[in-house]
Amino acid sequence: MTPATERAGMPSVAIITLGCGRNEVDSDQLAGLLGAGGVEVRDDPAAADVVIVNTCTFIEPAKQESIDTILAACDLKGSSAAGVLVVGCMAQRYPQQLADAIPEADAIVGFDAYPRLPAMVRDVAAGREVDRVVVARDPEPPPARPTLPLAAVTSSPDRLVLDLDAAERRPEPVVTAGQDGLDRVPASGPAFPVRAFNGGSWAYLKIASGCDRACTFCAIPSFRGRFRSRPADEIVAEATWLADRGAKELVLVSENTTSWGKDLGGGRDGQPELLRRLSDVDGVERLRLMYLQPAEITWPLLEAMAGLPRVASYFDLSLQHAAPGVLNRMKRGGSPDHFLRLVREIRALDPTAVFRSNFICGFPGETEQDVALLADFLAEARLDWVGLFTFSVEDGTASADLPDQVDHQEALERLRSLASLQEAIANEAAAAFVGRRIQVLVDETSDQETLARSYREAPETDGEVRLVTADGNAADLPVGRTLAATVVGSDGVDLVATVGR
Repeated sequence: MTPATERAGMPSVAIITLGCGRNEVDSDQLAGLLGAGGVEVRDDPAAADVVIVNTCTFIEPAKQESIDTILAACDLKGSSAAGVLVVGCMAQRYPQQLADAIPEADAIVGFDAYPRLPAMVRDVAAGREVDRVVVARDPEPPPARPTLPLAAVTSSPDRLVLDLDAAERRPEPVVTAGQDGLDRVPASGPAFPVRAFNGGSWAYLKIASGCDRACTFCAIPSFRGRFRSRPADEIVAEATWLADRGAKELVLVSENTTSWGKDLGGGRDGQPELLRRLSDVDGVERLRLMYLQPAEITWPLLEAMAGLPRVASYFDLSLQHAAPGVLNRMKRGGSPDHFLRLVREIRALDPTAVFRSNFICGFPGETEQDVALLADFLAEARLDWVGLFTFSVEDGTASADLPDQVDHQEALERLRSLASLQEAIANEAAAAFVGRRIQVLVDETSDQETLARSYREAPETDGEVRLVTADGNAADLPVGRTLAATVVGSDGVDLVATVGR
């Protein structure tokens, strides 16, 4: 391929996304913004003029993956790509450090500078220099949420297209928080943000940004800012737009989904009504909630999740540990009895419920007794899906300075022990589905296999359902098809199901 400076026409960009579902939505929004700004968005970084790396910085392995990905993108410079821009959480949190450590990257771009990205891509593709570090260090959002200087939105099959000429005919509002601007609506446009969606059977739907909690192991509030709910009308409008483009399942994400509405007029009491409204969107066949904070779960929310047919009976509880002493040092609270009571109450309300949670091994001060208590909790709770992570010291968090730091090798041994226990529990949970009739959504197809998910499997996180015919061949079904299947076997945590009579 020829360098970008020798190419004619519209510059192109590829976005590499790391981290969680919130980052996936951020990248979709950036793709929509770039497309509206006259930049072609491509899937292949080796075929793009500029590569944007959307980074993650939640734990140490995520940081290293982000650095490795940036370096790999920089290796494309001079052959296929003209430049590399770094965005996302790591860019917001460590802008100057990244700029100093990776001089090959053309710019480190924080959230507030996102509206500048189309112009920056054009400049980099043309060989012009840009500011290397563009980040505002204030994590607090402005008193009133800003809007992007864009207007008159129209639709295309794969992205929201904004009429930039119309935008130029009116005064541009001041944009002081780029990510908030992408999350909100143009002042004279319809009720959804600029976003790209390239099709598929499901999509993430971000309902809020930021976090107000003070967990001692987490730095997210320091660079994502305080919790900001998106108004229900905007969420429903975006859901409608996604469903119109083929998304059958919508996965609701935020830093803390059970906080939604607390900063809006109706408060958190509006959560059940939001689910009802989303359930009524034509084309939506499944809703899935992620990141439920147990301390904030309300009974009306649980009743809505259990009672609305289109809401998956999937409860993603953010527990982090079970030992009270560890939870107190995490500034979270809770106990095995409290968590087990919550799980039992949900199962009594919805016997088909499946559960996911994450746990940190080796948190400062964690003892062998704490690990044994967590193991007992896992054995009794029988959670379907569990993520286990070793504690990672995060700059600027209270846990970094706590006494009794646990040796990393010891933390790994504890994780392996718990993982062995949980693997057996998860396999048993999958085997319990054999013989059941389930509704599945087809996600991927090939000559060799057809992969789908039921309500028990979140995309990109959990297992899958392999669909076969009665003679064991891959079922011939299109992506996006929803149908009933009979589970005939399990393969570890995955299911095998037959379709047809």
